[in-house]
Amino acid sequence: DTKPQSKATIPLRVTCYGSSSPRTPSNCLNEAYNLGKILAERGHTCVNGGGAKGCMASMNDGASEHHGHIVGVIHTKWVVDGDDHDVFKGGKNQLVVAGGNDLQERKKLLIEGADAVVVMPGGPGTWDELWEIACGKQVGFNNLPIVCVNVDGYYNDFQNMLKRAHSDGLLYMDPDDIVHFENTSELAIHWIETKCAEAKKDGNPSKHKLVKERNTKSEGGEQSENKCDASLSKPVASSVVNVTVLGTGVLIGIAISAIANKLTKSR
Repeated sequence: DTKPQSKATIPLRVTCYGSSSPRTPSNCLNEAYNLGKILAERGHTCVNGGGAKGCMASMNDGASEHHGHIVGVIHTKWVVDGDDHDVFKGGKNQLVVAGGNDLQERKKLLIEGADAVVVMPGGPGTWDELWEIACGKQVGFNNLPIVCVNVDGYYNDFQNMLKRAHSDGLLYMDPDDIVHFENTSELAIHWIETKCAEAKKDGNPSKHKLVKERNTKSEGGEQSENKCDASLSKPVASSVVNVTVLGTGVLIGIAISAIANKLTKSR
């Protein structure tokens, strides 16, 4: 157990990823509980996948038992199966239900409006969530502080992989600027609080929105700076069309069909 914490100066919205497996080791569950507990005591909001097992369940227990604010984001298939945590029953905490035939909408809702990301041990779902946000950070789509809680060296291999990629010239940023690692939840929370305080001191918004700046030409030919808000609840209209490459044969067929239609109209 950790010592009781005082309220933070800046309340944060923290997205927390972690396992959903009922076989999650006790050392990971204990650290996840501490994560929820400290977030609650510090006055931060704990946003997570809303699961009833694994690290997700433990962080929800920790936050709930210490009167914290919790937001769960769960896919409708798990609500139907009754896999949401009891802390969301009866409207005690906010439960956001995502739809779709995959997890993309859920992942977008999990990170919406986040100030920082904390990653507990987990499996492929947790890794997917981690690396998607890390990828976005490296190419400039977000500036979120991302920290993995490296319980008993669980994320050592990820840390070494980033170092190797950096030494091989494959990264655009220093490894620690993409994903940071701490051994405990308490240290992880201290790190994200420090990063967010630094951002505010430097004049940046207190919230690390998913924003990408672009320079576009105005009608008069001068350069003007526009901020394209990629906040996932408010998609920005774009003139760019996403094209799926279907194969040379299909593309040739489409071209021939277009030419034939043009010739028919010209007759």
